[in-house]
Amino acid sequence: MKPQILSILLTIVLAVTTGCSTEQDKAKMFNDQLNKSKLTQPYKEVLSSARHNLQQWIADGVEEVQILKECKWKVDDAIFFNSKQDRCYLLLLMQDNAPDAEVDYVYLIYGAVENHEWKIYFSSLPNYVYMRERLKLSKNSPVPMDILSKLSREELLKGYYKNGKIDDSFVNKAYTDDLKKRHLKFLNEN
Repeated sequence: MKPQILSILLTIVLAVTTGCSTEQDKAKMFNDQLNKSKLTQPYKEVLSSARHNLQQWIADGVEEVQILKECKWKVDDAIFFNSKQDRCYLLLLMQDNAPDAEVDYVYLIYGAVENHEWKIYFSSLPNYVYMRERLKLSKNSPVPMDILSKLSREELLKGYYKNGKIDDSFVNKAYTDDLKKRHLKFLNEN
């Protein structure tokens, strides 16, 4: 084999394996961070607030969350805090119970400390859609919650760390006046 081709192949292999280890490193770093976070007050408070708000919005008839009545859902235990632990992303895992369902979802929700309490924002953030067929599942088999969690964590981890540290701008950038306005509209659509 020509040295030039060998050099190119070696570079490609190195790039691919380095990329994989970086993703694995990010996942390990996040899991270590998550295990520590679970012991903190902000973690417990934001998780409790998210669950409570979702249940309250369902009970209040807020239109956009009524779909949760027809799904199996849970707020994932993965919370993507900024370094101050006063802003975060949370994952709402949703398995569609409809007999003809072909997809399951993960909604990204946002938490921010306002006036010493966690405020949860549901509207205007991206959603992840997972086609059962692409994941080699039968049409009637929902994507398992742990797989929904894993796939969505991988997506968020792409931007969460920068140079081995939490990228606060990645977490904080969603906290805008537009987010607040859309949330007010969301609450008033019942």
